This record gives sequence, structure tokens and C-alpha cells, in this order.
Amino acid sequence: MLKRYAILLTFFTQAFAVQNVNAIGNQSSGARSLGLGNANVTLYDLWSANNNQAGLSQVKNFGIGFSYENRFGLSELALKTLNMAVPVKFGTFGLTVQQFGFSDYNENKFGLAYGMNVSERISIGLQIDYFLVSVAEAQTENKSGITAELGLQAKVTDKLTLGAHVFNIPNASLNGTTSEKIPMTLSLGLNYKFSKKVFAVVDIEKNIDLNSNLKVGVEYHPIDALYFRGGLNTYDFHFNGGLGIKLKGFNFDLGFSHQTYLGFISQAALSYTISKK
Repeated sequence: MLKRYAILLTFFTQAFAVQNVNAIGNQSSGARSLGLGNANVTLYDLWSANNNQAGLSQVKNFGIGFSYENRFGLSELALKTLNMAVPVKFGTFGLTVQQFGFSDYNENKFGLAYGMNVSERISIGLQIDYFLVSVAEAQTENKSGITAELGLQAKVTDKLTLGAHVFNIPNASLNGTTSEKIPMTLSLGLNYKFSKKVFAVVDIEKNIDLNSNLKVGVEYHPIDALYFRGGLNTYDFHFNGGLGIKLKGFNFDLGFSHQTYLGFISQAALSYTISKK
């Protein structure tokens, strides 16, 4: 119990006292991403509406998914995400609803995205986000803000893909009694396919207020229904891992990471895709 309150006190003290440590920002989603160290700039799947909207251009079937992330065993630090992908004639729309926190303090993100191919090898994506920070304390005013994200993916060769993503393009802030900055984040990544069964991803992420973070991940796909993943981050140097199971339109993924002082982060994600006949 003491550890529980110590972690909560540390987190929320940082969140309110230091703007660039606030959890509001570009929260990756999908247990697949977590298993790969959140090196997700070049990935394309249902979760691209949070990770890189350009990836939606490769999602050709309607899909819906939900993920739940538990941080350090505390329900108060849970991250919940609901995503949807809706293909249309010239691209794919994405919808994301995300909530971090608990009843007394929570951060909410509502995003509408669109990804499309601009050529045979290049795709782009754009997303408009609305943020709402809700605090139960009567003296504290809720805060809200609108911002945008932009993503790019380029298939250089059949084996090599490059990606880029910018979160908070207008460098917007949350509005309330006092203004609070939303962090701007820049990411570059590459994806190299060694074979049909193995690929590696490498991302460099830069929050403009923090040090750069190198993220590396590997996915191994031994049989049609099974995936194994591993990764690491250099910012606070933690290791990641996970697995995925795919059966008849359903995708179930588990991911985890371990931080030396705080403990484990784990995430489970379930999605369903309706294939075109």
C-alpha cells in the first residue's frame, strides 16, 4: 500500500509541477507496439490512429479494437484505448478514444484521422485531436485543447520502409485558468524485413523538451497464427516483450515493459477485422 501511494504521489507531483512530464501527449497504443518497445512509426494496423496515421492507408478492412494498459500495478494509472478503422474509396478513416487516469483525475483524447496513398510507395496521414483533462477537485478547472498530428511512410524497397511523425504540429496548449503546454514530439523510424518471418524496427523520438529516445524492436512470425516480439528504449533504459495471436479476424496481443525502479507496465489488446469477400 505504501508503494502504491508513493508511486501515485511521485507521478502526479511531476504531472502538475513540471509541464513536460505531464502524461498528456502522444500516447502509443496497441500491445503490439508496446512489445516492440513502442517503435511504431513504420507500422500499419488498426492502432495507427495513435501511432502514425499514415499507416491507416494500408488498412483495407473495417476493424475495431480495445486495449488496456496497466502501469506498475495501479488502476489509477490505467490507459484505455478504443480504436476504429473505416476504409473508403481513396483511403481509410481512423477514430480513437483514449483515457488515462481514474475518476478523480483523468486525461481524455478524442481523435479523427485519415490516411491515404499519394503514390505507389508513399502514404500520408493527418489527425485532429481534442484533449480534455478532468479533475474532480472543485477548486480546479478542467482543461481542454485542440491539436493535430501528421504522419508519413515511404516504402524505399520491398524490404525497407521509412516513417516520420509529428505530434502537436501547432505547438498548442491546454486552456483553462492557466495555460498548460501540450508537448511536441518528432519521430523518425525505419523498418527492415529480413524475411517473411522476421523484421526489425528502429525509431528515434524527440520530445522538444526532453532528451531523445532510441527505440528498437524485433518481431518473429514463426507460423500464421503466432507472433513473438521484443524491444528496448534508451531514455530510461527498459526492456519490452510480447506476443500476438491471430485467428479468423481476431487479433489478441500482449505486451509488457519493465522499469527498474517502478516495476512492470503490461497491456492487452483485442481487435476484430471484417475481411472483404
